[in-house]
Amino acid sequence: MKTDLEFMMEAVKEGKLARGKTGTNPPVGAIIVQNGEIVGRGHTSELGGPHAEVNALRAAGDQAKGATVYCTLEPCAHWGRTGPCCEALVEAGVKRVVVGIRDPFPKVDGKGMDYLLKHGVEVTVGFCEEEIKKDLKEFLDRVAKGEQG
Repeated sequence: MKTDLEFMMEAVKEGKLARGKTGTNPPVGAIIVQNGEIVGRGHTSELGGPHAEVNALRAAGDQAKGATVYCTLEPCAHWGRTGPCCEALVEAGVKRVVVGIRDPFPKVDGKGMDYLLKHGVEVTVGFCEEEIKKDLKEFLDRVAKGEQG
């Protein structure tokens, strides 16, 4: 059986598929695991399209219920061009979400994880942080400068 770290590395690989294609959105990767098997993969779509978690949920379909989701960045918790990913995860019935790094964007920054916890979803954070920070450098730099929004 693969470990959380090994599954997060799969999510990191998935996120790399979105690099340079997401506009100002971060190139996030997500995978969904049910009974030790990957049942859904997704990465951030072009600007205005679904985020990684929603794409992975669509790929997993009914197999997302009771599953574990691995996502490189904390699921969003606000309405922008799309709805909050944290709500989509709860609606799909996932049991656990493993987050690579917390999203420092002020409209998210812990709110996605708080929403999940309040709705009975187990949350673990802190995997592959250095590699994810490199992959999301442009987004993280814009947030730090107050330019993301």
